[in-house]
Amino acid sequence: MGKVKSKLERKKEIQEIYDVYVNAWGGYADEPKEAPVVEIIEKIAKDVDLPPSYLFTIAAGEGLGWIYLSDLNNYKNGKVITDKKMSGFQNLGLDFFGDPQEWPNLKRYLPKTYNEGDEFESVKEVRDEAFGKETVYSANFKNLESAIWAMAAVLKQRADRFEKDWKKLKYIKPTEDEWGFWIYFYYQRPELAFQRIKELKSYDIFYLKTSDRTKIRTKALERIAAWRYIQHYNIFSK
Repeated sequence: MGKVKSKLERKKEIQEIYDVYVNAWGGYADEPKEAPVVEIIEKIAKDVDLPPSYLFTIAAGEGLGWIYLSDLNNYKNGKVITDKKMSGFQNLGLDFFGDPQEWPNLKRYLPKTYNEGDEFESVKEVRDEAFGKETVYSANFKNLESAIWAMAAVLKQRADRFEKDWKKLKYIKPTEDEWGFWIYFYYQRPELAFQRIKELKSYDIFYLKTSDRTKIRTKALERIAAWRYIQHYNIFSK
């Protein structure tokens, strides 16, 4: 049996593979105070059939980690608070969850008892885009579990859309890295994601040689790198 690599050794290895910054988001889930979040992620990921480590990676990168879990005001009696109201816009990047056009596409991925008014309320938010200000319909959630359910539903819907598209294009099944990369791309810009894989005639995750961290391609690669690093922590079941 070979020597187990240290976190720093594994981080360096991942950085060499993907050539992007490697976020250490496992640090938001590796202590007893964060155990309630891990339990919620594991339960929901199992129900929607997503790898829990992947669900956590995307949630952490969209704000759950560096905004919510890093704030000491969100802890009480040595545990993270899970029953407080949460902004999907600020904490999870769910900018369109409360949009009437988005909701019908997501209902089938949520529990039958999950509905507007009980689990979330639609709210208008304003975000800065290259073309100027944009008003979107996000959501405020009853608690952390309701918010994670929303994130999981969006990711699973995007995963199904990606699968439908690659089957339409008669592509082979993607590798795990390709799957994770393009689901995140679909999470951000589904129409553009389909356009990209169609133009590329492949799932090439290294298609654009750029270190610009504002590009979706770079963000998607950073998520894959962070996912592989989180797996090294052995926090989640898979």
